[in-house]
Amino acid sequence: MKEGKAMMGCAVNSSSSLVAEICAATGFDFLLIDAQHSAVNPETLRHLLQACHAGGAKAFVRVGGHNDRVGIQQACDLGADGVLVPCVRTKADVELAVSCCKYPMSGRGAVGGTRSVFVNLRPQLPGGFGKLFDYVHNGNPTVVVAVQIETKDALENVEEICSVDGLDIAFIGPGDLAVDMGLGRECGVPACWGDPRFGAAVGKVAAACKASGVIGGFWNSGLEGTIPQGFRFFVVDDDVCAMQETLAKNLVGFQEKRQTALAGLAK
Repeated sequence: MKEGKAMMGCAVNSSSSLVAEICAATGFDFLLIDAQHSAVNPETLRHLLQACHAGGAKAFVRVGGHNDRVGIQQACDLGADGVLVPCVRTKADVELAVSCCKYPMSGRGAVGGTRSVFVNLRPQLPGGFGKLFDYVHNGNPTVVVAVQIETKDALENVEEICSVDGLDIAFIGPGDLAVDMGLGRECGVPACWGDPRFGAAVGKVAAACKASGVIGGFWNSGLEGTIPQGFRFFVVDDDVCAMQETLAKNLVGFQEKRQTALAGLAK
């Protein structure tokens, strides 16, 4: 992405490992396993990550928030390639989120760490206990840390947020951001996203990302308008929505065929 490539992903809200593997095998660059809004326990998360990697895609996990240290570390322990942290509002929130993803390298607590350090659970860094120290020092760069810019406070603080060491992606959640800005109630959906104030907000995030060398992300399939602004990390679809849309479309077609066939019998 830093070289200009745009990566496209699909959100997984079904909690189904079969669906996750199908989505990954379809050719998406990554899947976003939504542990914030879906029925995902640690064992389910393990199965979803395995399915995602088996299908050939990278795996991101949306966790509960910057205070969800257990959820973040569990995602990392089970082999996630990255985490997406929602609901941040300040630089301090983002610093806490990053700290949950990274092992301490110096100072007090340097010999400590998460469970994955001591029993080497992350599958992308095999080698057992003998590789402990290489693992600790080389593990930090392998986990991508993304935070959602989806609140008015986060938008106001986006320059400071993007300056946090260890942050890789600032990701716009357009629905929540428009609502928190008051545009959802004032303009309605989808008109709120066409409001100049929302456009200015997108531009502000894009500028902050560019200034700090952070990748801009967007939950948005309108790539034509956002790629030129510098955004490179996109969630463009959702497994449940895609299934619902396709089933509804297919059903209409079948209903038309049924009506035509019955009409033919009546003649």
